[in-house]
Amino acid sequence: MASQAPSGIVASFTTEQAKIRAEMRELDLLVESTQIEVNRLQAREDLAKTKLEEIRTNQANFQRAELMGAGDEFATAQGRRLTMEGQLGALQAKRKLLDRVQTLVAKARDELAHFTVPPMPANTAPVLDESRLLQAVVDTQEEERRRIARQVHDGPAQAMANVVLQSEISERLYSVDQDRSRKELAALRQMVNKTLQELRGFIFELRPMILDDLGLVPTLRRYIQTLVDKHGIRIDFSSTGRDRRLPSDDEVAIFRLIQDSLVERIEKGDAMDVVLGMTWKDDSLDILLQSDGKDLPSDGELASGLRRSERLELLKGQSTHETRADGTVVLQVKIPTRAATGTVT
Repeated sequence: MASQAPSGIVASFTTEQAKIRAEMRELDLLVESTQIEVNRLQAREDLAKTKLEEIRTNQANFQRAELMGAGDEFATAQGRRLTMEGQLGALQAKRKLLDRVQTLVAKARDELAHFTVPPMPANTAPVLDESRLLQAVVDTQEEERRRIARQVHDGPAQAMANVVLQSEISERLYSVDQDRSRKELAALRQMVNKTLQELRGFIFELRPMILDDLGLVPTLRRYIQTLVDKHGIRIDFSSTGRDRRLPSDDEVAIFRLIQDSLVERIEKGDAMDVVLGMTWKDDSLDILLQSDGKDLPSDGELASGLRRSERLELLKGQSTHETRADGTVVLQVKIPTRAATGTVT
C-alpha cells in the first residue's frame, strides 16, 4: 500500500509561502516609495538642468559663481537620482525573483500534497542526485553574478561616465584664468576614467557578457589580456582545432574552471610565466595549463568557492596534476563536449 506524502513537509511549504508573500508585500511598498523618490529626484534634476541651461544661454547676466553653483547643483541632483534608480532596480530584481520562487514553492506544495510513493525498505538511505544539486548551486551563483553585473553597469558605471562629462564641462568654465583649477580638474578626469576602466573590468570578471555572444575562445582572449595588464605577467594562450559553440551551461562552467585555475596559479602560486593551451577534438576539449611558481594542493578550494573536482564533475571531465623536476606545474584537463542547442553539425 502506498504511503501518503509527509504532512510536515507540506506544512513547511505552506509556512514558507506565507513568509514569501509577506516579504513580497513589503517589497511592493518599498518599490512604490522608491519609485516616488526617483520621480521626485528626476523633477529636481530637470529643474537644475533648466536653470543651468538658462545661465549658460545668458552668461552675461550672471556671475561666474552662479554658473558654477548651478553646475554643481545639477551634478548633485543627477548623482542622487542615479543612485536611487540603482536601488530601485535592485528592489525590482528581488521582487521578480521572489515572484518566481513563490510560483515554484506553490507548485511544489501542490505536487507534494497529491504525491504518493511506495514505502521504502527499512534501513534504506535516500538517493540524492549530487550532480543536480551541485548544478543548482552553480546556477544560483551565475544568476547572482548576472544580477550584480547588470546593477553595476546600469548604476555606478553610468554615474562615472556622467562625472567625466561634468568634469569636462567644469574645466571649460574654469579655463579663463584658473590654471590651478584646470589642472586639478584634468587630474580628476584621469582618476575617474581609470576608475571607470577598473569598474568595467570588475563587470567582466563577474559575468563576461561576450561569453553569451561570441563564445569561449574570444572571451578567454579578452580575460587573459585583463590578467596580463593587471598583474604584469606573461600568459601564452593558444587554441588549436575547430573551436565551436557549446551549450551555455558548459561554456560558463569551462570558463569558470579556467578562470579559477589561472587566478589560483597567479595569486596563490605567484606564477609569472603561464601557458594555456586548448585543443578542440571531435568529441572533447583538452586543456593544458602550465606555469612556474609554487606548487599547490591539486584540489584546493578555488576563488569561486568550488573545488576543481566539483567543476569537473559537472562537466564529466578528468584532470591530472603534476610538478615536474624543473618546478613547472602542469594541469591537464579533458572534457567531453556536446553541440550547442540549435547548432548544425
